[in-house]
Amino acid sequence: MPSPGEIQTLKVNDEFHICPECGYELGFHTSFIRVNASKDKSIKSTREIYRVIFICPECGARFDVGWRVSFPELESHCVETTIVKQL
Repeated sequence: MPSPGEIQTLKVNDEFHICPECGYELGFHTSFIRVNASKDKSIKSTREIYRVIFICPECGARFDVGWRVSFPELESHCVETTIVKQL
């Protein structure tokens, strides 16, 4: 497996499944890189924001097409209650 290269920024037109570096035609793997949400002025959120990175499985080239995602926090199933004694 090739080592990951520098992430290239690309604009996607109608479809993105062919690697611009090597011509591989069967799509991409994906990875997520955490970004600092306070620096991204277009996103107003307290959640962690991740860049979606596409990786060519053939040559290892990496591409950022501008997608950003956040993942919902796992909900806690514990509920805090108070006990009331009946008289």
